[in-house]
Amino acid sequence: MNTDVLIVGAGPTGLALGTVLARAGVTPVILEKLATGQNTSRAAVIHAHTLEMLEPLGVCERLVSEGLKLDTFSIRDRDRVLVRMGFAALPTRYAYLLMLQQNVTEKILLEGLTQAGGSVQWGCAVEELVDTKDGVRATVVRGDVRQTIQARYVVGADGMRSLVRETAGIGFTGASYEE
Repeated sequence: MNTDVLIVGAGPTGLALGTVLARAGVTPVILEKLATGQNTSRAAVIHAHTLEMLEPLGVCERLVSEGLKLDTFSIRDRDRVLVRMGFAALPTRYAYLLMLQQNVTEKILLEGLTQAGGSVQWGCAVEELVDTKDGVRATVVRGDVRQTIQARYVVGADGMRSLVRETAGIGFTGASYEE
């Protein structure tokens, strides 16, 4: 299989990029190692600037209607406020934090991708990426079937333990936490 763009990962980043490309007439191949979308949340907040970036995808109205708007956010230690942040004065129409489970966000973004003519290939794990003169060769496994995809470009939307980032030699300076 050959493609111009291979997106590894169907979380919010991969879904959003896939939608942008599909709307621009580029049909990416989007691979996700999970058999279906997550039904749990790994994130719960969408920031104002993120909503601004998602506006062209036509999903913001739905995201906002499903979420909870917080114009003030506090971090507390029992009954003592440690930090209080206000968002009402932000120069945006999204002057709040939008609390929304990531699995709901992904569902809405997947619907937007589908409407744009894109799709996700679920249950496809990328095992290896190799530079070639024409781009990158990806070895993909789905169940017992192994296949090769040749792509001009590969985008890593595969999370903190990104094979794409690792293969490209891009370090991760962040940290993980147990929960």
